[in-house]
Amino acid sequence: MNLQNLSIKRKLMLITMLTSSVALVLSSVSFLIYDLMSFRRQLSQDLMTQAEIIGFNSGAAMAFKDEAAATATLSALKAKDDIVAAALYSPEGKMFAHYFQADKTLPSSLDAGSQQSGYRFEGGYLRVLQQVKMNGERVGTLYLLSDMRQWNLRAKRYTSIIVIVVLICGSLALLLSSRLQKLISKPILHLEDTMRMVSSNKNYEIRATRFYGDEIGRLIDGFNTMLSEIQLRDTALQRANNELQTSTHELEVEIIHRKRTQDELLTAKQAAEQANRAKSAFLANMSHELRTPLNAIIGYSEMLEEEVQDIGKISNVRDLQKIQAAGKHLLALINDVLDLSKIEAGKMQLHIEMFDIASMIEEMVTTLKPAIAKNANAFQLHVPENLGTMRGDVTKVRQILLNLLSNACKFTDHGTVSLDVDRMTTAGQEWIQFRVSDTGIGISTEQQENLFQEFTQADISISRKYGGTGLGLAISHRFVQLMKGRIMVESTPGQGAVFTVHLPVQAAAEQPESSRSGQTVSSEAAPQVTANADTILVIDDDLAVRDLMSRSLTKMGFRVVAAAGGEEGLRLAKQLRPLVITLDVIMPDWDGWTVLNKLKADSDLAEIPVIMVTIVDNEAMGRDLGASSYLIKPVDRERLVALIEKHRAARFSTVAKTGVPPANWSSRSQRSSRKPEVVGPRRH
Repeated sequence: MNLQNLSIKRKLMLITMLTSSVALVLSSVSFLIYDLMSFRRQLSQDLMTQAEIIGFNSGAAMAFKDEAAATATLSALKAKDDIVAAALYSPEGKMFAHYFQADKTLPSSLDAGSQQSGYRFEGGYLRVLQQVKMNGERVGTLYLLSDMRQWNLRAKRYTSIIVIVVLICGSLALLLSSRLQKLISKPILHLEDTMRMVSSNKNYEIRATRFYGDEIGRLIDGFNTMLSEIQLRDTALQRANNELQTSTHELEVEIIHRKRTQDELLTAKQAAEQANRAKSAFLANMSHELRTPLNAIIGYSEMLEEEVQDIGKISNVRDLQKIQAAGKHLLALINDVLDLSKIEAGKMQLHIEMFDIASMIEEMVTTLKPAIAKNANAFQLHVPENLGTMRGDVTKVRQILLNLLSNACKFTDHGTVSLDVDRMTTAGQEWIQFRVSDTGIGISTEQQENLFQEFTQADISISRKYGGTGLGLAISHRFVQLMKGRIMVESTPGQGAVFTVHLPVQAAAEQPESSRSGQTVSSEAAPQVTANADTILVIDDDLAVRDLMSRSLTKMGFRVVAAAGGEEGLRLAKQLRPLVITLDVIMPDWDGWTVLNKLKADSDLAEIPVIMVTIVDNEAMGRDLGASSYLIKPVDRERLVALIEKHRAARFSTVAKTGVPPANWSSRSQRSSRKPEVVGPRRH
């Protein structure tokens, strides 16, 4: 039986019975123990008194050695039922006389140590020793042996009385507890019944009756107060539930309306996305279509400028330079629009490679010299010696810096433009910091909010005065985000501006590198010694491109062989083994990708560097298929020549190790001494 699960009535009765019974039993047992101990002490004192009397009466008999008298004296103990044996011992410890009431055996002699007066309880008997004296002189020792009959009878009698008293008191306690427990259990059981009724019927108007003013009465008052609060809240909840149902109905109507509106918006969004894709496709197609005539305009104007310079007509040279500047400006606009459309379409990718930062900056500064000199600005460059290399998209890094520096040059007149480059570590990651500052017109706080928005410039007056489309900074911002970096601007109107770009040393959004196998050629690859070190094979279906490439490269000291199609170009490549092959992508018979695959699949031609020269902007695919470099039409002649010279130098260094110079080798001094042109940046 689990006492914890008993009803409160039984618990109260049990507690009352246990406490009263335990108290009664403890008090009775204590009384019994005290009485038995007192009676035991009384028995020992009585027996000692008897021993003194008998010892006094036996003194003369012991002194005169009268054994009969001594025995007669001991026989008088027959009147004491509890004394079962007695004996007198001589001073030497020998038994002199004795008395036996029962079959008990006494010791025949006592040792000297046990002849002292005293008593002890041993083996259920009381043993008493008393010295017998005559005129103050010890003449013997009395030994009495008494049983505990009286003590045992007294203990049994008192134990029976205690048991009877406990039973009677327990019965009375049970009767009283069964009556009095109602004083506590009745209000509690009533409270339980009330709680059960409220719980089962959900009727919070029921109240419990208060019987007394004690703690249970206060508990009932608290329960009634709680019921009142619950009733109020239930009423409020019911009212709120009704309001919620009304609101739910209204919300369902609103959801239906919004669902209809959402469907309309989705339809409008799909239409907008389709229009945006059409716009992107249109921009891409138009930019490609415009690049083809621009390639001829810029190329032929450059060639005409060289021919007119040779004649000496300076005025015509200036006109041709204006044509070139206008063509390159238009090309920059086309490139910006194409970049923006690719970014918006999510097709802009990173081409990750390892490059030397200092070399990239030196090349970029050389390109910027005309823009710096245009407004008579001073340029300051701070690059640490141990700047090292960076793994990223070198084209986009160069484009970001060109945009920022060209803007600084454009908006600064007779001032200072600075570029500070530093390498730093933040939160365990290495960063390259580019800091472009100027002393130009500055940017206000309001203008900075829209600084990186497409087709947005500071204000109309600045746009009218300095020109530009407002795409340069927007594209730079998109490129920085694409490389997981950040760009910040600080400026005060009239005091210049500072643009800070942080780019990771290891590009965070790396694209798959060109998986070049044994068929793929690197920029350092060593061609066969038997190849023609001066021959450039141009494969392009556009007659104007072939003509321009042939005339410009011939002037630079190279032998140029042109092919109008992929099949013819593959045949000439096997026949000539040229130094470098330039290859277009869009051709009528075999496209450039097919030709590139066939070139790299041929073990005799796989080592020849291939430079893609095309209007198709897909550098990643070209690199994957094994192209050494990738140029977008219209081509910067100086960059093309620099790439060819790089491959020629690599071949020369390899051949020099064998001690056999290549055929038809001509020094750079034999080629045109015309200074390299600088193509201005295409950022505004």
